[in-house]
Amino acid sequence: MPGDPRDSTTVAQTLADWATGHFGGPVAVHGAPTTIGGGLDSYLHSIALHGAALPAEWHGPLVVRLLPAADRDEQAAREVAVQRWCAQRAFAVPTVVAVFAAGELFHLPTQVMQRVPGLPMLAAITKAPWRAGRLVDLLAATAHRLHGLPTDGWPGPSQPTATVDQRLGLPRRAVESLGLPELSAALARAETVAPLAVGSERVVCHGDFHPLNVMVDGDAATVLDWTDATLGPREADVSRTLLLFHVASIAANGAAERTALRVVGPWLERRYRRAYLAHAELDPVLLQRWEVLHLVHGWAQVEMLRAGAFADESSVAGSQLPDAVPTFLRARFELAAAAVGA
Repeated sequence: MPGDPRDSTTVAQTLADWATGHFGGPVAVHGAPTTIGGGLDSYLHSIALHGAALPAEWHGPLVVRLLPAADRDEQAAREVAVQRWCAQRAFAVPTVVAVFAAGELFHLPTQVMQRVPGLPMLAAITKAPWRAGRLVDLLAATAHRLHGLPTDGWPGPSQPTATVDQRLGLPRRAVESLGLPELSAALARAETVAPLAVGSERVVCHGDFHPLNVMVDGDAATVLDWTDATLGPREADVSRTLLLFHVASIAANGAAERTALRVVGPWLERRYRRAYLAHAELDPVLLQRWEVLHLVHGWAQVEMLRAGAFADESSVAGSQLPDAVPTFLRARFELAAAAVGA
């Protein structure tokens, strides 16, 4: 079984060898495979294959995503099922061409998808700031469209507490594995909010909806990374998006990008809120409760990153996060928790 999942050349050749046997004709790696940055809890590679035996959907650039542990087979299959469910309802997601359990292709669960054209929305905003308003409006319209999908046949987590449990799962693991008294106390306060955040509405929530997980190509938007998708209140998704507009300005790479986002981040947040409210009402109290849960999740994520608990420690976040990020998360958590009486 092949070795290093960080080596894009090895991953590409492994897939080419499998395709040669599976499709009954020679398949080779085309061009130079590359590692895609930003994979926090997975290994991502961009590759291309060529060969007469390849089906049409295997032509063009592909993304190979390897989950970091052999026991993630169920997660890999569930994410693919969610993406295919969305595609059947004409909601734009990457086209999945194959999913492999651990040991079938690599020693880790592996997904193979067509690479989506365009740029991450955050890059598009940075590249063309004069389009920022229209792009944020597109982001809000895309979120509202997702939240309006009929939920019949939903293949992801659907129990009433699924969205809350998904958000607090990482803080619970962080406290268990790392200790950290301050985080433990914050989690205890968030647990008091959790039952009040369940809500009565059940829509498809992406779970990590922000401009880095949305690719834009002209006026078309495609949503990536369905790891955290559940059924829950729309406020769960909207609250996270609003919060991340603030975090982006702190965690940005480079002083220039950080300064630019610090200036426009609050404006982007207000624009997104107004754009979403043009489509649907939001419960302001539920938004506040979800901010508490997202903040304790973000705090735990930072601690786990610093402990090297994720797949790719060389990702955009990793140990390079500015100290201002955890400082911001802790301070904002105190304000948010106090606002909801936690």
